[in-house]
Amino acid sequence: MRTFVSALAVILALLLTGFAVPAAWTERNIVREDGFVQLTDGLGKDPAFQARLAGIAVNNIEAALELPAPAEELGASLLQDAARNMSSWPEYPHAWNETVRRSHRLNFADPAGDPASQSAPPAGQASDQSTAQATDQPTPGAAGTSLVLDLGPFVNLLKDKLQAATGVQLTVPDTAVVAIGGPSQRQVVDRLAAFAPMWWPAALGAVMALALAVLAARRRSAVLLCTGIGLAVLAGVWQAATVLFSGLAGAGLGESAMGALFARELIAASAAGFAPWIGATAVAGGVLFLMGLLGLVLLGRRKPRTAPAG
Repeated sequence: MRTFVSALAVILALLLTGFAVPAAWTERNIVREDGFVQLTDGLGKDPAFQARLAGIAVNNIEAALELPAPAEELGASLLQDAARNMSSWPEYPHAWNETVRRSHRLNFADPAGDPASQSAPPAGQASDQSTAQATDQPTPGAAGTSLVLDLGPFVNLLKDKLQAATGVQLTVPDTAVVAIGGPSQRQVVDRLAAFAPMWWPAALGAVMALALAVLAARRRSAVLLCTGIGLAVLAGVWQAATVLFSGLAGAGLGESAMGALFARELIAASAAGFAPWIGATAVAGGVLFLMGLLGLVLLGRRKPRTAPAG
């Protein structure tokens, strides 16, 4: 009975660990705003993604741009430069980080209870919502029902550049909400926000289950050995899952070209960010395995030898 209870406790500890570790990483790097900003810091450096960001910001401000005749040529020249070289501007990293922060607040806010998700006005109008999503244009009503990027910081950056160059005061909307995923992707985000913070009860349960296994076991070294093997298996499963999930990056995620690019880069960044956690789990498993193996060897040497009969 002690062996049976110990085995069940080890299995329970491993199952809880299998949930707790990925959930803890997700809560820290996806659900939390600061972690998400750090995780996505490199996304804005992808050339194709940069071109999309610049193109949308330029198109959006052109729609609301009314410059006097003497400043039209200068404004057009600056916008052309922005479309090609915005990513090289010193203000670009700050604008990208602010875009990520705004977008995180929209995507992880409660659609029913957050005023920002309901009242955030679109930066431009599209003739049809599906057309707007397909062409990466600002989408009316996207916030709260879809995954979105708020490119308002880039639009405001362009406004400041134009004002400084032309001396003309411009008025543009503060937000430029672009849909990058539909309601199904939004539901996934809502589930992550709901379940990821539950990692700590699972982690506490795993520790308690392992303690029970050690206390109930007839051979505690065997518990350590089996737990070490289980953690190594978990690390292998997580590694295989990240490779498989990374393969989905080119499988049409997102509902627009912008969404597909963002999903691809985010999945790649997530796989790279989770890799050290996988490595730490594998190392912990190896340490427990060696401890258990050493304990079994020492226990075998301490057993008294029975004298031969006769």
